[in-house]
Amino acid sequence: MTARTRSLWLLHGVVVIFGFTGILGKLITLDAEPLVFWRVSLGGISTALYLAWRREWRRWSPRDLAQAAAVGCIVAAHWVTFFAAIKVSSVGLALTMLATAPLFIGFTEPVVFRRKLVWRELLVASAVFVGIATVFQAERDQVDGMVLGLSSAALAALFSTFNGVLVKRLEPVNLSAVELLSASAAMLVWLAWRGQAGPGLFAMSGEDWVWVAVLAVVATSFAFVVSIQVLKNLTPFESAMAINLEPLYAIVLAWWIFGERFSPGFYLGAAVVLGAVFLDSWWRARTQSTAKSADAI
Repeated sequence: MTARTRSLWLLHGVVVIFGFTGILGKLITLDAEPLVFWRVSLGGISTALYLAWRREWRRWSPRDLAQAAAVGCIVAAHWVTFFAAIKVSSVGLALTMLATAPLFIGFTEPVVFRRKLVWRELLVASAVFVGIATVFQAERDQVDGMVLGLSSAALAALFSTFNGVLVKRLEPVNLSAVELLSASAAMLVWLAWRGQAGPGLFAMSGEDWVWVAVLAVVATSFAFVVSIQVLKNLTPFESAMAINLEPLYAIVLAWWIFGERFSPGFYLGAAVVLGAVFLDSWWRARTQSTAKSADAI
C-alpha cells in the first residue's frame, strides 16, 4: 500500500470518527456546557502529553498566546452550540447545519484578509440558503436545533478563518493544545459563574465517563493529530472531499444507531447544502491547483 493510499484511508477513518462525535454527544447524558468542558480539558491534556512525549513543545510570545487563547474561547462556544443543537434536535440536523460553515467562511475571509467577494462564493451562499430554507420548511418543529446549528457553523467559520492566519506562523499541534486548554479555562469560568463548577461537575455515570474519554482522546486529540499528519501525502482536493463527507457519515450512523428518520424535504434540503459545499471545495481546490501550476511555470 502506497503512502498516499494509506493516508487516504486514514483520513476517511478520521472523518468517520469526527462524524461519530455527534453520536457521542447524543449518548452522553451531560448538558452541553459540562460536556464541552470535559472534552476540551481531557483533549487538551492528552494533546499536551503527546507534545511532551515527542518533545515538540514550542515557546510562544505573549501576543501569540493571547491570540490562540481568544480563538480557543471561540472553539468552546462553537462546541457548546453544536452539542446543544444535538441535545434539542437530532444528530443529522445538527451536522447538516454545521455543514454550512463554508457559507460563513465565504463572508468572514474577505473581512479578515481584506479581499473582495467572488461570484463563486455568492453562488454557493445562494444554494446553501435554498437548502436551509427547504430544511426549515420540512422540519419546523426543530427550529431551535437549526438556530443553534447555524450558530455553531458561524463560530466554526470564525475560528477556522483566524486559525488560517495563526497556522502560518505557529505549529498546528501546539496551536491545538493551547486552544483546547484555553477553551477549558473559559468553560471553567463560565460554569463557575453559573454555579456549576462544584463537585457536581464530576458526578457522571461510569458509562458517561467512558464516552467522554472516547470523545476527548479519540475524537479530539487522536483524530486531530492524525488528520494533520496525513495531509502531507494528500492534495487539498482529496482532503476537502473527505472532510465534507462528515455530515453524510453522521446521518448514516444516526440512522443506524438511533433510528433517526426525517421527511423527504429534509433530505432534499440536506442534499442541496452538501452538494453546494462539495462544489465549493472542488472550486477552491481547482483554484489552488491552477495557482500552483502557474507559479511553477
